[in-house]
Amino acid sequence: MSNKVASKTSDTALYRRLLGYALAYKGSLILSFVGYVIYSIGNVLLADLTQFLLDSLGGEPLLEVGFVSQMSQWVWPPGDKSPTDYARIAVPVAAIFLSLGRALGFFAGSYFMNKVARSVVHVLRTQLFDVLIRAPRQHIDRFSTGELLSKVTFNVEQVSGAASDALKSILREGLTILALVSYMLYLNWELTAVFFVVAPAIGLVVHAVGKHFRRYSRRIQESMGSVTEVTAESLSGLDDVRIYGATEQVSARFETVSEFNKQQSLKLAFVQAVSTPIIQTLLALALGALFWFALDPKVLAEFSAGSLVAFITAAAQLGKPIRTLSNIQSVIQRGLAAAEDIFEQLDTPGERDEGGDLPSKIEGRIELDKVSFRYPGAQLDAIRDVSFSVPSGQTLAIVGRSGSGKSTLLKLLTRFYTPSVGSILLDGRDIQTINLKHYREQLAFVPQVINLFSDSVANNIALGSLSDRSRSAIVDAAERAQANEFVSSLESGYDTTIGDQGVGLSGGQQQRIAIARALLKAAPVLILDEATSALDNESEALVQLALDASRAGRTTVVVAHRLSTIESADRVLVMDSGQVVAQGSHAELLDSNETYRSLHQQGFTD
Repeated sequence: MSNKVASKTSDTALYRRLLGYALAYKGSLILSFVGYVIYSIGNVLLADLTQFLLDSLGGEPLLEVGFVSQMSQWVWPPGDKSPTDYARIAVPVAAIFLSLGRALGFFAGSYFMNKVARSVVHVLRTQLFDVLIRAPRQHIDRFSTGELLSKVTFNVEQVSGAASDALKSILREGLTILALVSYMLYLNWELTAVFFVVAPAIGLVVHAVGKHFRRYSRRIQESMGSVTEVTAESLSGLDDVRIYGATEQVSARFETVSEFNKQQSLKLAFVQAVSTPIIQTLLALALGALFWFALDPKVLAEFSAGSLVAFITAAAQLGKPIRTLSNIQSVIQRGLAAAEDIFEQLDTPGERDEGGDLPSKIEGRIELDKVSFRYPGAQLDAIRDVSFSVPSGQTLAIVGRSGSGKSTLLKLLTRFYTPSVGSILLDGRDIQTINLKHYREQLAFVPQVINLFSDSVANNIALGSLSDRSRSAIVDAAERAQANEFVSSLESGYDTTIGDQGVGLSGGQQQRIAIARALLKAAPVLILDEATSALDNESEALVQLALDASRAGRTTVVVAHRLSTIESADRVLVMDSGQVVAQGSHAELLDSNETYRSLHQQGFTD
């Protein structure tokens, strides 16, 4: 599970950083801005159109009848037509063109802002994925798989709300408010001042609920990580769940995390539901005060019938954008809470990589000199004062009970972790001083739990840096790994797509594909964590042949569980409670070490 930390990043800093991503798409931002300017001006001109209509019907001189009237006369002079006859044609035409202009502006503003938002989400998601696959192992181990999946899916999508919906609303409604208020000030600045009286009160309400939105948004975000975690664990372990009758147990666990998510969502909805009527009440008070002042005889004398209706129409139109801006606060805070978590991940430094390259010819000699390691947050060392050496081309088998530190040693050799104390040498050089990519090019690794991808058999063997290998080289590696026969029998041979994690293949077949991958790499050092799962006799024999082929001519360090592997090793290292308790050949240790004899009697299943 992750370590939760309190928010220390201000909204301004988060928005500034998000804006930096959006500004990479200046063209779309400008088009969106222009579109919303057209839309906002259209709203004002539709209000002004009512002044044109009413005052024309009242016989007012056309030149004194608002913006729309003046634009209409500029485009199409009225000649000797009366105001009423002229308005009969001009008003419908103006209404049509204004509506089309608003629609076009809305489309441009909405589409291009969505384009910016989806582009930002794409960049953030790919950056986050790239950071996670390059982050130090100790950082990844802080989170469950479900939590990491939630960060890449749910959290990034929440940023879309802040980058798209919120920014769209801020631009569209903000420009609309600016245009309407400017128009109202043009008609009568004294009446317009009434609205400015309630503005601070609305600002206080928005600020107060924003704190609650942020807190509940962060909880929703964390709860979605738990929902994803429980779902992933339950589905991956579905067979065990059914066999052991744990369906009710996992269902109850899922219901608990889902219920917590629901409760936090309801709290956020409650705050939003409370804030909206408060703001509406403040707006109603402002409108009531405005009508009271507007109906004063002295004020009425300053208005024509059309301009008064236009002013009231513009004032009434302010309600929707103000409500929208107040409601968008919840979307903004959800996005900022997600952005804070995403940026925390993006700021995670990658694996330590400060070294230089190795010589072109590597012998593969490995030495450990008084190496100790403690996992972050642990009270005790996982391994202590471990020293041994493996001459070039020889095989070292590591044995020991579960929890003795065998797998930790492999993580240190592969540089997934860095020793707390001591050093690991390759050909006499500390591996921390070697370029990480160059160092790992010298290693082939076969883990205990085989990782196969939903891709063809050929691509699973020729993984990553091996993708440029020829088909003949892939087949040759598969033959040496005793995999060619069963691969050739598949429906499409090496082009057969195997399912997620090798579903449809037996355990022995999966192991042989992984060994073929290691053979294709032909690295001078092989790190092998033998599977503890039992295989049938035929598969066991085939896997052993593949392992023998993989070790030929290489320096091999193997966490061994099979007696045949241990007996064929040049040296055996016995570990207990994180320490090396004995070293020697299989025969020597049987005679001299009680721990080794005990493991031998148990069949080395640990």
